[in-house]
Amino acid sequence: MINASRDTTTGLRFEERVVLKKRGIDLTKHKLYYFLNEQGIKWETIISKKLLPDAAFFDPKTKEFVVYEKKFQKVNGSADEKPQTCAFKISQFKKIAKSFGATSVQYIYIFNDWFKKPQYKDMLDYIKSVAGCSYFFEEEIDGIE
Repeated sequence: MINASRDTTTGLRFEERVVLKKRGIDLTKHKLYYFLNEQGIKWETIISKKLLPDAAFFDPKTKEFVVYEKKFQKVNGSADEKPQTCAFKISQFKKIAKSFGATSVQYIYIFNDWFKKPQYKDMLDYIKSVAGCSYFFEEEIDGIE
């Protein structure tokens, strides 16, 4: 068995570089679970395993919960397959969001240019076909609010 090294430093730099300007309550990473705890909501009764969104915001006025997943890739690897799980992820986040009164949930990927390659066309089409799921490329995020 070959053990591949897992260097995530460029992906982490990508996550730090991609900053989203969003209104509402910041529920990024563990903040989501602190928020649920403050609301008296036990996440373990809703989902079986924590999901840590790269960025997430809840707007109490519009009741919209938006989750962003940032994916950076520069070689073939597991990030190639992770976006194919968007239907499961949005399903889980809908369960969580319902517990605090969100009526709209979006699950949005932010990709680097790697995912513009022709071999990702089917995956990108699939993401758009799942209700509530979508994606942007890094250079498009300036307009996201």
